Amino acid sequence: MNEIKRYLAYNGSVRVIAIDATDMVQELRELHNLSNLATAALGRVAIVSAMIASTLKNNDDRLTIQIKGDGPLGMIVVCADKNLNIKGYISNPEVELPLNSEGKLDVSKGIGMGTLTVIKDIGLKEPYIGTCELLSGEIGDDFAYYFNVSEQTPSVVSVGVLIGKNGSVQKAGGYIIQPLPECEEKIIDKLEKINVKLPAITSLMSEGRTIDDIAINSTGDENIETVFKGEANLKCDCSLERIENTIIALGKEEALNIVDENGILELSCNFCNKKYSFNKEKVLEIFEKRKK
Repeated sequence: MNEIKRYLAYNGSVRVIAIDATDMVQELRELHNLSNLATAALGRVAIVSAMIASTLKNNDDRLTIQIKGDGPLGMIVVCADKNLNIKGYISNPEVELPLNSEGKLDVSKGIGMGTLTVIKDIGLKEPYIGTCELLSGEIGDDFAYYFNVSEQTPSVVSVGVLIGKNGSVQKAGGYIIQPLPECEEKIIDKLEKINVKLPAITSLMSEGRTIDDIAINSTGDENIETVFKGEANLKCDCSLERIENTIIALGKEEALNIVDENGILELSCNFCNKKYSFNKEKVLEIFEKRKK
């Protein structure tokens, strides 16, 4: 179970989102055969994506997050929707690096410098696109910076993935705290002081803290109110129709050239690794079907 909740603290003046995504990140690891480093990097982005997706309002609303860094992990892409269906991939899933000076996975070096882009398709004529430079490559800091500069929403973002000695994901989760416009300055100061001293979220989870506990600990408000609860799921929505559209985009001549060279045209989904194969007859059929 990948439980996610939204809360209101301090009489509705502070929004909090928290998630336990341990199972989802473990599924991502197994699906893409991720290294420890790639698990931490892709897992952190998936966790934040799920939390942001929990704020989408309409059933058709969708979210895409892209991180393009110059580090060896390459690009990270995660998509999510209103129903908390999550899918994601990382360009170089097998990359591993030495631990950093603190003895932790060096996600920052793995991602490097580059850009973070958030695309929200929320039913407008054009999707909302917000982009900022990566601040550190540690993901949490980068999203806090994104919220501040692109959405003018000061935020605390904590996210973590703890991997055990056996390679399995022990704990994975995160939380976001966002003061709303009516929040008093003294409450904002209190939130900052609490979160500077608070241990990493995976440490809190390892101590047995629930996401309810973490929401209370990170705000200092014992009377926090739960306003939403749901479950994030790793789910890909790829389909034969979408793959056929990709072949159409290639063009008939290029598609047939690939079949002539390889005997078959095979495409796979980056998000779920499902393979789709087409012989010459099937390729011709796709283009004929589009003529009608």
